[in-house]
Amino acid sequence: MNDISLQTFLENPVVELDPCPAWPKRAVHHFDRQQAIAILASRAVKRPLLIRGEPGCGKTQIARAASQVMRMPLATLVVNERTETEDLFWRYDALRRLSDANDPKAGVKDEKAYLSAGPLWWALDHVSATEYRGTHSSEPYLGEGASYDNGVLLLIDEIDKADRSVPNSLLEALGNYSFEVPYIGERITCQDLDRAPLIIITTNEEQELPPAFVRRCLVLDIELKDEDFVDTLSARGRALFPKGFDDEGIYRTVAEQLLEKRKALRNAGETRLPGQAEYLDHLEAVLAMKQYDPDRKEKDLVDELARLTYRKFERP
Repeated sequence: MNDISLQTFLENPVVELDPCPAWPKRAVHHFDRQQAIAILASRAVKRPLLIRGEPGCGKTQIARAASQVMRMPLATLVVNERTETEDLFWRYDALRRLSDANDPKAGVKDEKAYLSAGPLWWALDHVSATEYRGTHSSEPYLGEGASYDNGVLLLIDEIDKADRSVPNSLLEALGNYSFEVPYIGERITCQDLDRAPLIIITTNEEQELPPAFVRRCLVLDIELKDEDFVDTLSARGRALFPKGFDDEGIYRTVAEQLLEKRKALRNAGETRLPGQAEYLDHLEAVLAMKQYDPDRKEKDLVDELARLTYRKFERP
């Protein structure tokens, strides 16, 4: 396993994230001490790291940045309301099997032909997973310098969107690093605990997770606190768009405008608030509009585009 320490994160806290198939846009992540400790502790005690926070605060980005810093292949499962527990383990192409059964020329093949390794399978045993790439394979993304020798980082994104039965059904597999594949009668197990996967799970807390599931995890809360909101977002904006604006004050102006919007919505009883994602979208939109309307003042563009950026959080 690669030699990663706390200083690895803290000495170079700003990570420029490489574009990849799942996230093709350039991004920059700022590690703080709390995030770095949470990642390293989760790896050390071999427990999933549950990252909680409002949408758009950078939870998913932490996993991407950690995989890049630690040179770990990145396996992902983005959860939705149709996600089932088995999606993390495998995918079985029943439709293709049915088609083959009805085609005299094709005929039903061995069960292996219809089975694809899921992201947890790749994370636990990438050697056996390579035999089951299939049509729905969840093969991890190998960034520059990433190696299976360092273990796999498995991101289970937005688990709160799934039915409550899903996290409950994952307790044994995530706790014991193993699961059964009924189609082939084999148990997939982590062969080397020194290279056990680092599992990061995110939640927007749209619904409460089962207590037993939460107890199995270490928990990192990501909060956008009002007192350091403007400074935090301004730093992130400068890192992502370092030479974008003629007026350096734009970074703070947009952050201050966003903070006021958050306060107004909160006072109105709204629970969905604009955050880091909307801040970066706002800056990017201003930069893009400068190309179409170069004579327009940046501050005027900021005010015009605010109506578009934050309107989705207001009631019609």
